[in-house]
Amino acid sequence: MSIQHSLQNPKRRLLIATIVGFVLYCVLTFASIHKASTAVVQYTPEPGVRRITKVSMLYGKPNTFYQRALQTHRGHARRWGYRMEVLTHDIAVGYWNKPSYLLSLVIQELAKPASERTEWLMWVDADSIILNPAIPAETFLPPFDLDNVHVVASKDQNGLNTGIFFLHVHPWSVDMLVEAIALPLYQPDIDLGTNPDQLAMALVFNQIDGGPSGHGYKDGVVYLPRPWINAYEWSHAYEGKKGDMLVHFPGMQEERWTHMSNWLDIVEMTPQKWEVPFEETEYPNRTNQFWAQYRTSRDVALRVEKALDEQPSNAAESTRTAISSLWKALQEEADNSHVVRQRLESLEEAAKLDQVLSNS
Repeated sequence: MSIQHSLQNPKRRLLIATIVGFVLYCVLTFASIHKASTAVVQYTPEPGVRRITKVSMLYGKPNTFYQRALQTHRGHARRWGYRMEVLTHDIAVGYWNKPSYLLSLVIQELAKPASERTEWLMWVDADSIILNPAIPAETFLPPFDLDNVHVVASKDQNGLNTGIFFLHVHPWSVDMLVEAIALPLYQPDIDLGTNPDQLAMALVFNQIDGGPSGHGYKDGVVYLPRPWINAYEWSHAYEGKKGDMLVHFPGMQEERWTHMSNWLDIVEMTPQKWEVPFEETEYPNRTNQFWAQYRTSRDVALRVEKALDEQPSNAAESTRTAISSLWKALQEEADNSHVVRQRLESLEEAAKLDQVLSNS
């Protein structure tokens, strides 16, 4: 049963409405607590500059490693004029604190005038450490004209990883988070494993129906090459290099503490060892190339689709197949530039052979 089919049931819709009501209650109840317990940098961005808030959570038994790690993110936020919000107490059960908190923040921001609200939230797990604070977070965001993109994330061998990702403050994000939070309630037979919030979000991303447009959420999600924003520390080594923005420690269990301690000592005592000026890193060129390829591929796909609308439904089969393959690459494999480029070239060749664009 699809998520969209489930939502057609009145009881399911009532459940969704109840969740939204609970989150709205949380927004009102905890707004004053956020102000009292969160380090916030007041700023007025220049025209054309992205308004970003970094977001994390840390509660329960005190942990100096996580506290020190979040200090590196606070320093990064101060340097670039970002706000920083940290959840310091439970508002949901277990893993559902992250999406619930994000939903409350998105709703809270949407209630503000557009000129005052944060545009993007950057979620950072507390087991991540900023290594190079010279990298501005907006480097990884889509250009302003790509306003269909609402999530910028990364994948590893297990699929979506939500340890570090960007979320657009937009009604699209409200719908997506509500569906992710409600998933185990209206589809209780789904096994969400050991990271239920992450898998729930991945399942919602992969839906081909539902969502604001009725076509699911895939078109709003873009995957970057993971090491750019979410470089891992392995038991044997760091997968990144000098100049990379951060290090993340997922799945390391008890090994995590030794590795975190080593990195924290480095960035606290000898920060210059890993800081590289932004313009001397690979980020400017590689991110510009990434979004240029994404834009070109999307624009060609849209142009061919428009041309196909003027053709009989049984015509240009090779072009229709090629355009589906390109959309699939943009939705699921944008982090692999070779695949995207190959699919784009295949579409252009098919459209030429089928003479789809001959009169466009």
